[in-house]
Amino acid sequence: MIHPDKIQLLFFFLISYLLSRVFVRFEVPRSLVRWLIVEKHITISRLSWLIIFGTTIISMLIANVVTLMAMIPVLELIHKQFNGTDKEHRKFATLMVLSAVWGANIGGIGMLTGTTTNGILVMLYEQFHFPISSQFTFLSWMTWAMPLALLLCVVGWLILMLVFRPAKSMQGGELRSQLCGDDSHERGRKISLWLAPIFLLSAASLSSSMSIFRKHQEELLLLSAVWMLGFLYLFFLHPFRLQSGEKRQILLPWAYIWHDLPRKGLLWVLAGVAITTVLVFFNLHKVLAHASLQWITSEKSALYLLLIVGGVATFATELMSNSVVQIAMFGALFPITKVNPNISWQVMLVISLTSTCAFMSPIATPSNGLGFGSLRKISLPYMLFAGLLMNLGSLMIISLWVHYVVPIVLCLFA
Repeated sequence: MIHPDKIQLLFFFLISYLLSRVFVRFEVPRSLVRWLIVEKHITISRLSWLIIFGTTIISMLIANVVTLMAMIPVLELIHKQFNGTDKEHRKFATLMVLSAVWGANIGGIGMLTGTTTNGILVMLYEQFHFPISSQFTFLSWMTWAMPLALLLCVVGWLILMLVFRPAKSMQGGELRSQLCGDDSHERGRKISLWLAPIFLLSAASLSSSMSIFRKHQEELLLLSAVWMLGFLYLFFLHPFRLQSGEKRQILLPWAYIWHDLPRKGLLWVLAGVAITTVLVFFNLHKVLAHASLQWITSEKSALYLLLIVGGVATFATELMSNSVVQIAMFGALFPITKVNPNISWQVMLVISLTSTCAFMSPIATPSNGLGFGSLRKISLPYMLFAGLLMNLGSLMIISLWVHYVVPIVLCLFA
């Protein structure tokens, strides 16, 4: 039987995705970047920071893939404003794309609804009857994961600066004018930005109530269903005056649910799926998972265990879908719940987080594929080298965070 709090999470995922489509319709990411750029002349290093930070924040609220799709038109405009040699164009384009891609991947771990691997993790905790499953709620996840995502954002930007060493500046004023969206969307943007904190605060309140009032979970699930219906009404039924003097409209026409998907980027995603299928056929994912199990039974230290398992998950994801890696390693490593039950949930959490944070290859995550395939002049060598450094950095940070910080936070929600 599925617990009420897990059904509640499905409601959160649905509303999060639909809210992301409202953001796309009213060009919220584009406006956010324009708002952040205030200087007449802006350095490329600062522009990179604004993109990775802004994308991280947005990706916490809405699905990371959808966040990146909304950012691609912004990246194209920024690329057109850059003046330099062909080599400089390639470095600049790669830096901008990686800033957005890394931000989307990192932000996806910041909230439970940020990426599908988070939901799969909670589902597998439930399926395998982990005692700690009840402590992984929307609010508890946000409490420990948002600081982790912000830390990874800073580290990612520093690595990008180390690899690319940008020295030029751009015309910030001209770029801001190019990023100006359609004025007819202004009211829609304001409504969208009001809905975001309302979603965040109400979802956190419902999640915390589900944890505190355990005897009333059925009633709270009913309240959560009413909450979901309320958002669906706002998205699909309630007419808003989006333009003065014109007829009221709904926020999310059905066409916008799948609107404006980047075709070239999707081809890289499909290529990743195809490669995953081939490697799964040859049972590579099971070989990697069982190799990790061999390490566990050799009685190494807990932190070393997390580093090794996280490393396998990170670099396996460079070749296969992160969800495939996650589920395969979860199944193969399930016996450690009997060998060492206190560390087993940390192992599974590290697998889920590191499989989301794979930054090297275009097929590693859907965000990587969309970013690499949607813009021209992306340098694969730069992407691989910078991604390798970020893989190692994020692996170390995530392992330490899960081992030392997350248990302290979860004790507050016990």
